[in-house]
Formats: sequence, C-alpha cells, structure tokens
Amino acid sequence: MMYTEKDYKEARMVAVKLHASQSYDEIYPYEKHLDDVVEVLKRFGFSGKFIIAGYLHDSIEDGAISFNKIKRHFGVEIAEMVYCVTDELGRNRAEKKTKTLPKTASNPDAIILKLGDRIANIEHGGKIDMYAAEYQEFKGTLYLNTPDSAKKMWGYLESLLKLALVDSI
Repeated sequence: MMYTEKDYKEARMVAVKLHASQSYDEIYPYEKHLDDVVEVLKRFGFSGKFIIAGYLHDSIEDGAISFNKIKRHFGVEIAEMVYCVTDELGRNRAEKKTKTLPKTASNPDAIILKLGDRIANIEHGGKIDMYAAEYQEFKGTLYLNTPDSAKKMWGYLESLLKLALVDSI
C-alpha cells in the first residue's frame, strides 16, 4: 500500500492526541519521542507503514486505543506492528519484556519498529543502564528474525550502548 504525507500527518495527529496528557522524561511533551522514533526510522531508510507505526507505536500501551481501531483506520499490517511492540502485562518490567519480546520477534516489521524506538530512547539519553542490562535478552530474542534491511540498526544500537557505558565511567 502506498502512504502519503497526509497519512503520516493523520497518524501523528492521532498519536499526539492519544498522548496529550503524557510527557517524555517529565520535560518534553510526549510527541517529541514520537517524532524521534520516526526520525530514526527515516534515517535508516524506512518509510510508509513504518512512519505511521512509528507515530502509533505506544498508542495501545499508553494511549487507550484498541488494536481494532488502529486496524480499521490504518490497516491490519500497521495494527499488527503496533500490537507486537505493545508490552504485555506483568508484575515488573522484566516479566513484561519476557512476555513481549517473543511477540515482537514474530513480526519482522515490528522488530524494525522496536529498534527505532530503542535507538530513539538511547539517543535521548534516558535509561541507558537499564537498556544495557537488558541488551543480551533483547538481541537474543529479536536478532535472528531481523530483516537484512535493519541489521545496520543493531550495529548502531551497540555503538550507542558502548559509548554511553564508556561515558558513564
């Protein structure tokens, strides 16, 4: 399916509205994170459904919109991508991630979306120690199903984590 600039603007508008009451790191409006994720995806050569899903990636988890509403409005492919990166319920972060990562791994497009999200978060500078601690499980679960078109994202993510860890010493 071909997507237009109008589709991108609509997805951004929906996502910004869904996250209107949230902030990113208690400083920025949440739309900064959404724009950062889309910028990362574009930088690595992704467009179309990835841009729309980039805006909507946290919408089920944080924005109180259903899979079916996303599917009706943006299509099943985008709804599946968003669903696959949406955290499952759990008692803590580790349990949520253990349940969610296999779901993400089942959809190669969702892996690309998740990589864009993780890179955007690390570039922003937040929670680097947490992401470094989770990295082996993250990569171990997702890497094998990563499309070749996104393998360079892994190298960049590793370089960010190494640089951040060196800077923290």
